[in-house]
Amino acid sequence: MTTAQDHTTAGDRPAVADRTTIGAHLALPLFHTLCGTLAGHPYLKVVVDRAENTWHLLDAAVHPFHVDYIATRVLGMELAELDACLDAFNASVYADPERRFLLGVLSLHTDMGAGTAGAGADTGRHLPTGRRARPFLVLETTEADTMSGPMLEEFYTFVRHRLDSRLPLLLKPANHGQEHALAAISDVRVPRILSHQLFGSRTRTPLNPGEAVGRLRHFRTAREYEEYAAGAGPLGGSDIVAMPCLPDDVPRVAGFINTAPTTPLSHTNVLASGWGIPNAIIRDLDQLIEAEELAGAWVRYEVQDDDITLVRLPQAPAPLLQAPGSALSPTLAQASAALTQASAPGTSDRRPAAPRIRLEPPLLHADIPALPLHQLRRTDRNRYGTKAANLGELHHVLAAGGEHLPAGEPDRAGQGPDHTLDLTAYYGRPRPPRADLYAHLTARLNTRLTARPGLSDLPALPDLSDLSDLPDLSEGVRKAQLRAAARDFVRATVTAPDGMALPFALQHRFLTSSPAIQQGISDLKAALEREAIDTIDPLCRRLQHLIQHAAPMSDDVARAITAAAHALPAGPSGTPGRLVVRSSSNAEDLPGFSAAGVYDSVTAVHGTDELLAAVRRVWASLLSPRSVRLRHQAGISPDDTYMGVIIQRYQPAALGGVLVTCNPTRRADFRNVYLNCSSGSPENVVDGTALPLQYLYNTVEGGGRTVALGSSAEDLPAATRERLADLALTGRLLQSHFSGTTPTDNSDADLNRELDLNADLNTGLNAGLNTNTDADLHVNADVDADADVDADMDSDVDADVDRPLDIEWLMTDQGDFHLVQIRPYAAR
Repeated sequence: MTTAQDHTTAGDRPAVADRTTIGAHLALPLFHTLCGTLAGHPYLKVVVDRAENTWHLLDAAVHPFHVDYIATRVLGMELAELDACLDAFNASVYADPERRFLLGVLSLHTDMGAGTAGAGADTGRHLPTGRRARPFLVLETTEADTMSGPMLEEFYTFVRHRLDSRLPLLLKPANHGQEHALAAISDVRVPRILSHQLFGSRTRTPLNPGEAVGRLRHFRTAREYEEYAAGAGPLGGSDIVAMPCLPDDVPRVAGFINTAPTTPLSHTNVLASGWGIPNAIIRDLDQLIEAEELAGAWVRYEVQDDDITLVRLPQAPAPLLQAPGSALSPTLAQASAALTQASAPGTSDRRPAAPRIRLEPPLLHADIPALPLHQLRRTDRNRYGTKAANLGELHHVLAAGGEHLPAGEPDRAGQGPDHTLDLTAYYGRPRPPRADLYAHLTARLNTRLTARPGLSDLPALPDLSDLSDLPDLSEGVRKAQLRAAARDFVRATVTAPDGMALPFALQHRFLTSSPAIQQGISDLKAALEREAIDTIDPLCRRLQHLIQHAAPMSDDVARAITAAAHALPAGPSGTPGRLVVRSSSNAEDLPGFSAAGVYDSVTAVHGTDELLAAVRRVWASLLSPRSVRLRHQAGISPDDTYMGVIIQRYQPAALGGVLVTCNPTRRADFRNVYLNCSSGSPENVVDGTALPLQYLYNTVEGGGRTVALGSSAEDLPAATRERLADLALTGRLLQSHFSGTTPTDNSDADLNRELDLNADLNTGLNAGLNTNTDADLHVNADVDADADVDADMDSDVDADVDRPLDIEWLMTDQGDFHLVQIRPYAAR
């Protein structure tokens, strides 16, 4: 055994002794000497040198990256030299079948003795009496590592022989490919555990980062919550609400705590993200409440990417009591001041006044017609609402040029020809030390184009190794080829079901035709101006009743609605059949106001009477007590809000769900797309009917992994998971087009060093929600040879292409994907 003796410095930090050891036999004392900790799990990086038949146990305090260590300490390179060839170097250690080094992480877990590996490992508390804690180690690679089955077995065997024999060792496949590669190898030779098995009983899981102070309101059942809200009054900005499953209509409060498993894509977590409040799963909250006497107490609650804290405060904040020498963060200091005022005698429980959100003025001309979705563009959001406009834009993206437009009809948005459409801009953004990620996109598309029926006849894109042999292939041509391949891939993967969009003007005609509704709206505005909290909800309910049941609907409005439904393309049977009626407001998907789950949609509509009733219900949801209160808190006036309606044919689904083009619990992760699904309609996921299957798909290096099985007894078939990988990549490509134009300060450059950080994050955060850093195949490809197209691309790259999307989708029995909604994810 040898020990590294040098010292390292980083910036102004003092020199740190490097305790990295080479060739040592590993037992727990040495493990604890070298390990770091992430999300409660101790971990240790290991490098197996096959050429020297030895291994390196890295000091976590000194060497956060495998690749840096190998390059500088083993091969004698400078970091600048490594940065210059990082893509090729990463390929040599993560993808080369003849690689010299095998890289991985050992993480320490605890078997509770009750048959569930890992249970309690991250609680940081004493184990229950009568159970024996049994430590075990888990070996894993980075998620994008392409080790074959025999290489994984070699890696496991090498580590097993150099490990204390009393410590059980399990191999955790890092991705679906590794699971498949290990299927042919006996689990006696290579004992293993899957990610969702290891972390399925995780006690604490961050969902949305944030910090708050407030009074803990713990409800063990939904009935307890309802009884409290009915008796003690509505919850508010000084409350932190904890219960097994938070209701979608929960008011805006200081923080959420889920005491049962849920998904980061639940409506309540989307609300938490949009509101900027902390949210986490704390399954041992009952024990914490009993041990710390937290019931009804004032607490400091903080959720970070890898930590959750819940600390009792000695009294109501006035201001918050602090430990000597400590200081509140700006967020908590502001919250303290607000809560001090809220808790004072005689004051109502209100949040600080929010800045008024300005909405785009709606167009309400009486001659604005109902239109097919495929004739809309994003610029139509002030006529038909954001959902309808985004679906119209999606139709434009999925159509070749203007083929979807009737003969002679102009492009209503006045945008250029199809060849200017760029779906690659996300990969063109610099992510230091790389100028772009086009090479990775090239590799992903080449892999999928050759694997997918119907796309295999398309020409392969030139890879990095081909460029020196293609001197006549200009950079502009390569850019155009990549852009075209991305469009072809997206168009071959998803469709956008058509429908009819009813304009704001139709709702406006209905509302203004009823004096009772107009008087009710005037009364509501007056109550909001006076902050007459007790009268707002009754006024809203009366208005909803008028809109849904009492106010007469004129014949011309009813004819416009029924005519729109009759204009829908015929269903498979050629009969009207079942319809879906969806909301499409201008007061949603806004910076600072998400409105996820706030407005109604009706998914089972048959016949004219049900159609008219469904449209009334959607219109009325704009004036529900909850939607009015939430908009008022965001500074949105009732005068500015309107509701459009989408009417579509019902599409049966074998599988449905939601994907967001980010890792919702770690936004700095630029690689992964998070996808939830369950059998049947996507509504089963968004409304919480089923706890979904959860996946992360890497859209840079490729590969995916199962995060949780949810309510399912088993994982989806491998072929279906491969199709979901295509859907995830499609979502990422669509993000380039649908993202906003506000530049984002992406200051997490330290996360962009090397792919193997993901193995650390797998060990801790993993309910699978983690990030990986860098290993890519670099190709310098931008876009078009056309100068005008290049200018268009430049503007796209400068846009905020990192803004994630929230996409609802379904898969038919034939395996076709339909996108039923596309919008910004939790904009704030």
